[in-house]
Amino acid sequence: MFQKLTDIFRSDDFVPTTAVFPDINKEKLARELKLEEEGRKRGSTGQPEEGNEILDHVELQAVARVEDLRRRGLDNFETNRRVYSERLNLAVSARMQVETESNNAKARFSEDVTKWRSLMVTPREKVQETFRWRNRFRELNKLERPADQKSSLVSVIGLALVMIILEAFGNAYLFAQANPLGLLGGLVAAFLVSAGNVSMSTIMGMGIRYINCRGFFNLLKKFAGLVFVVSWLGFAMIYNLGVAHFRDAAESGSEWREAGIQAIQSIQVSPFGLQTMESYVLFLLGFIISIVSCLKGYNSSDAYPGYSKVTLAVVDARNEYVDQLEDSLDILAERRDEAVEALREANDEVHRNINDSVDALYGQRALQSNLTPFLEQCDMTANYLLAVYRDANRATREDEAPKYFKNKFAFDPFNPPSADDSRRSEAEAQVKEVSDLVYQAIKEIFSVFNDAVKAHYDIDELEGTNPIREDVVVPAERYSLKIVSEKTKDKEEA
Repeated sequence: MFQKLTDIFRSDDFVPTTAVFPDINKEKLARELKLEEEGRKRGSTGQPEEGNEILDHVELQAVARVEDLRRRGLDNFETNRRVYSERLNLAVSARMQVETESNNAKARFSEDVTKWRSLMVTPREKVQETFRWRNRFRELNKLERPADQKSSLVSVIGLALVMIILEAFGNAYLFAQANPLGLLGGLVAAFLVSAGNVSMSTIMGMGIRYINCRGFFNLLKKFAGLVFVVSWLGFAMIYNLGVAHFRDAAESGSEWREAGIQAIQSIQVSPFGLQTMESYVLFLLGFIISIVSCLKGYNSSDAYPGYSKVTLAVVDARNEYVDQLEDSLDILAERRDEAVEALREANDEVHRNINDSVDALYGQRALQSNLTPFLEQCDMTANYLLAVYRDANRATREDEAPKYFKNKFAFDPFNPPSADDSRRSEAEAQVKEVSDLVYQAIKEIFSVFNDAVKAHYDIDELEGTNPIREDVVVPAERYSLKIVSEKTKDKEEA
């Protein structure tokens, strides 16, 4: 819009300059025309003759030089006056351009608001749907407490690795005594045993949570949880007893492959019949690690299966809604400021060009005020040049100088066209209309923005936990605007 207005006022390809009237250096003109030399030369021969009544050719040449500068200044004056006059005629076009662009700016901003509202539909529905499903989940499973925070996968794996490393280092010495590779072989064997113990116990601990399921439709899940409990107890006992029996068999001198077969046979005959104290310690340490790993799996999420997931979905939906709302409001505020700035620039452009034209044409600026001094300077310069020539001429001539030497020279008067007051009033009225248009457009853009901000829903409104709508207050330092509710105004007035 600003460029279009600039093109309107610059369509004449004329840029006003402060040097409308050329500077006149009378001494330089006198030297260039060699007036003293010509005056003495002609005076010595009695020229011009005493009875002569008109300017001779030297005087005419001097006057012509000044007249050329005078004509150039008047041409510049007319050019500027014409341009300023034409710009007054463009006031109506400028107002219409501003009116069109202001309507376009309001329409574009309204389009942005419509797009913003469309973009907020999905996040808004997601908040509502996830919240309804969480409430339904609570109702179906008879839950009233808040869900425990779900542990991240990184933390679960990290703790499992810590448990594996602790058990591996704890068992390494016990396995090293029966391993042909010594401490290194014992550490490898202990690490593998610990990895199996920790990973299986953690997984089963996660499955045990299904025992907490409630309701008739969750009987299968509850039964599955019970199966996980029994399975974990069996696994923890059998696996760690098997490891202890394996150590006894390996320590008795059997090869590691044969020791594994012997361990399976011995655990079937006498599960708790271990041969060494170290094997009992190995069993006890493994069983403790299994318990800790199972509890970690059990507490990796809420004790009620699926509760953490539906709760986390609500939190994620809320965060997504807030982020989307914040980004949208930031973008709207930016578009609003761009539109307002463009309108203000347009208003300034119209004011600058029309007011400058009015001032120039009606004598408030340099164009009119410098015209009279310039014309007077031209007359004074012409008389100065004539005086230089005539004084030199008188000094060398023997007879009397012509009588017209005493006369002063004056150019024909220049009467600039009178300004039309009706055009001035019309142009000023158009400027005022432009200001009113811009003010109203900015006001409407802010109003649309305010309505857009107030139209957004708070989280508790979307979820139905706060049915009474409160007006939104937007921080002034952020959006350059503060919305005050009518309810607050009424209270202040009361």
